[in-house]
Amino acid sequence: MKQEHQTKTASKQTLLSLIILGVLAIIAGGVFTAQFSYFAAVRQLASDMSAGDKTQPAPAAAAEPAAEPALISPPAGQIPMTPMEAFDAATLSDKINGKAELYLSAGFKSLHSQRLKSETAGDVWMEVFVYDMQTPQNAFSVFSAQRREDAQTLDLGQYGYQTANAIFFVHGPFYVEIVASDRSEAILEAMHTFAETFIAAHSVRTQAIEEKALFPKTGLLEDSIALVSADAFGYERFDQIFTATYQLGDIQLMAYLSRRKSPGEAQELAGSYADFLMAFGGSAAESDLAIPSAKIIYILDTYEIVCSHGPYLIGVREATAQQPAQDLALQLYNRIKEATRESDVPN
Repeated sequence: MKQEHQTKTASKQTLLSLIILGVLAIIAGGVFTAQFSYFAAVRQLASDMSAGDKTQPAPAAAAEPAAEPALISPPAGQIPMTPMEAFDAATLSDKINGKAELYLSAGFKSLHSQRLKSETAGDVWMEVFVYDMQTPQNAFSVFSAQRREDAQTLDLGQYGYQTANAIFFVHGPFYVEIVASDRSEAILEAMHTFAETFIAAHSVRTQAIEEKALFPKTGLLEDSIALVSADAFGYERFDQIFTATYQLGDIQLMAYLSRRKSPGEAQELAGSYADFLMAFGGSAAESDLAIPSAKIIYILDTYEIVCSHGPYLIGVREATAQQPAQDLALQLYNRIKEATRESDVPN
């Protein structure tokens, strides 16, 4: 009886073991089938990609943008003596130490320079400086600030002049200086050739400076009109100030104007500048000048007049006599009233 029980128990254990082995075999088969299917799919995908590489054309390369003309490109008959150099705002002072701040405050972007030798000018060479000032107005600002006393006006670019051994001009956002190592007719001719070639090679947007037309003509020294980009007259809030010199009899004085963002800003700035002059020793002068809110300040033996009309800040300075200063201020005020159509511009 005992032996029969042991036999039945052994049989059950054997059957259980067989069942477990069978289940394991089924699982193993499933894993193998999944792996086979996965690797087969991978092989098929690789095969498809390989076939696609052979049959699909490579994507077309993007079209290259048209190359910009080199900023300094010597015309025929002119040979580079040095490689072209380039300077940005961080390195500008390496090239023009002592003058960099003038350009930086006026919107400077880059400078390219190079020395050239003309085949017709013997040993005399010239150096070209091309300043990218970003806008025509910025270029005019540095052009006017650098103007020499012995300048001869040229019909070159938008504004241009020459001295005995140099040419200076504005072409769109570019302010260009060409300076020779010595004086000669041959090198001047070569410099003109370079300037004309540069202008022809660079198509730019010109911009009329409307403020120049607002200065009254009587007594105006035409070539004296200039634009001060920052810190005009030592006052840090004065930026984008146009100035012009007048010769009235034996008295020379300066008029200035600046278009601000709003009439309120122009009026506030005029008052602020008057306060600035008073703080540095100025005193108010009595006057019957027919300009609303005009302030006349006597300081350092000269008269200053400051006022506004609409969005324009207006002033006269460096006048050694009060009446000529008042006369010029009234002319400028009336000229701006006329130009801005008083009925359309609030005072």
